[in-house]
Amino acid sequence: MNNEKVIAELNRFLRGRYMGIHQYAGLIKHARDPRLKDLLRRFRDHAEKGAEMVAERIRLLGGEAVDGVGVMGEVQLWMQKLKGYPEQTEHILRDALKGENRYGIRLSHEMVAGDLDEESKQLIDTILEEDQKRADELHRWLAGSEQPSK
Repeated sequence: MNNEKVIAELNRFLRGRYMGIHQYAGLIKHARDPRLKDLLRRFRDHAEKGAEMVAERIRLLGGEAVDGVGVMGEVQLWMQKLKGYPEQTEHILRDALKGENRYGIRLSHEMVAGDLDEESKQLIDTILEEDQKRADELHRWLAGSEQPSK
C-alpha cells in the first residue's frame, strides 16, 4: 500500500477528530449540569487521545500530521458558532450523539474503508470501537437511565 495515500486518509480522519474535539469544547462550555460537563470532558479527552495516536501513526509512516480541521472544518465551526450551542441537557446530549454517529463513526468508517494498511486500519477500528461505546453511553443518558439532573 502506498504510504502517501494512507497518510492522506489518516489526515482526513484526523481532521474529523479535531472537529469532534471542537464540538465537545463548545458543548462543555454551554452545559450547566456538572455530571454532563464531566461526561463531555471525558469524551473530549478520549477524542484528543485518539487524535494523538493517529498523528503518531502518520509520523511513523513518514508523513506530517495536520494540526487543525482544514478549510471545510473551519466553515462548519463558523456555522456552528453562528447557529449557537444548545444549553438544555437533552439537546446537548442529542448534539453530541449526532456528532458521534454522523461525523465520528459512520463517516469515518466510510472514509477510510479499504484505503489503509493493516496497522493503520487496526488503530482506526480501535478508536471507532471506543467512539461507539461513547455513542451507546449517550443513548443511555437520553433514555434516562443515567441522565443528569436538568
